[in-house]
Amino acid sequence: MSRQMHRLRRLRRALAELDGITRAVFVMSAADGLSYSEIALRLGISAEDVERRLADALYQLDRHIERMERPWWRFWR
Repeated sequence: MSRQMHRLRRLRRALAELDGITRAVFVMSAADGLSYSEIALRLGISAEDVERRLADALYQLDRHIERMERPWWRFWR
């Protein structure tokens, strides 16, 4: 399997761990290209909440993918 396919699988696993609204905010922003105000209107939340949830999603995705790429022996530290 290619390296790109492995990354896609890790991203899918990481996305599955996000709560529903946070995942929706991330997808609407990253995939659909919607603005904070457009996402807020569609989800019935404030633009500030969209910003906070997007930052949280990016942090969680980064942490998850970092854990998945870490060599197995580094888990013991």
